Amino acid sequence: MELQIKVAEAVHVLNHDIQSCNRFAANQWLIQFQQTDAAWEVATTILTSDHLRRLFPSLFSDFEVEFFAAQILKRKIHNEGRFLQSEAKDALSNAILLAAARFTLGPPQLLTQICLALSALVLRAVEHNKPIEQLFHDLQNLQNQDCHIAVLEMLTVLPEEIVEDQSTDSSINSAQRGQYAQELLSHTFTVLEFLQQQSEKRIEDISHLHETNRKILRCLLSWV
Repeated sequence: MELQIKVAEAVHVLNHDIQSCNRFAANQWLIQFQQTDAAWEVATTILTSDHLRRLFPSLFSDFEVEFFAAQILKRKIHNEGRFLQSEAKDALSNAILLAAARFTLGPPQLLTQICLALSALVLRAVEHNKPIEQLFHDLQNLQNQDCHIAVLEMLTVLPEEIVEDQSTDSSINSAQRGQYAQELLSHTFTVLEFLQQQSEKRIEDISHLHETNRKILRCLLSWV
């Protein structure tokens, strides 16, 4: 817990301290921390447990610490994900799915970062026992938990990862990327069926209806 608190304190200083020297020191410490192996566990714990938020509410205002934790995971997956063993990838995937369920109602920017981290991990697990198929099974479980917004966001960023990651990570070769795309496209009908179900849901609140339709359209466009 000590490291989680230290990370939360550093993020708070970085975002709120009026002294530039303090913000600089906090930033340098956070940069160094992200390079450590401990960052994996610290980030996943922050995202999957609300224990620290209850104990230290002043440090966890506005979900800044959770957003930073999601960014840590995304960066580390991009930089080190290919070196993770299959069991470690599975455990990390389960933790990120748990975080997605926890924040399915927002904040939206945090949920997006969580989903981006998971899609990056899936791309780096493409050689391990059909990870796309496993992911869609996991997303079905999320849907059963009434986490439809998280599923929508995950389905939106999955195809984008192929395009975005191509320009930033040369460690994923064309054969792996092609396998990822092929597995993904095989689930197109499932995605369209899910989107149709969401569009047919009765929503009384007009603003909520418009926001849901916007998310559905955004998801659809990422698959066409």
